[in-house]
Amino acid sequence: MKLSAQQIDSIERQLGAEPIAEDNPAMDTLKNQFGDHTFYADTEGLSVLEPLGTDSGSQRATVVQVAAWADDQKTALVPHDPLVRDIVVDLDSERPQG
Repeated sequence: MKLSAQQIDSIERQLGAEPIAEDNPAMDTLKNQFGDHTFYADTEGLSVLEPLGTDSGSQRATVVQVAAWADDQKTALVPHDPLVRDIVVDLDSERPQG
């Protein structure tokens, strides 16, 4: 899921997460491997957001990890089957859900 600037701001407020910049040299490789998404890297690996639908007019999404770090230095990612994490966000809100 490609997020709008407003949605990115909402994620940052809720989770403190910042996306990988569009001008990052790795972005072309990430898009070729995983599709056109807004990507987030954290201590666990690489994640994207996938929509859950709307609830009372607000759009919700869940965090899905698509790759893990290959080593402790976090210099390479290893793709794996999508892993839905227990994090649900309201893309129009400031509070995490669930």
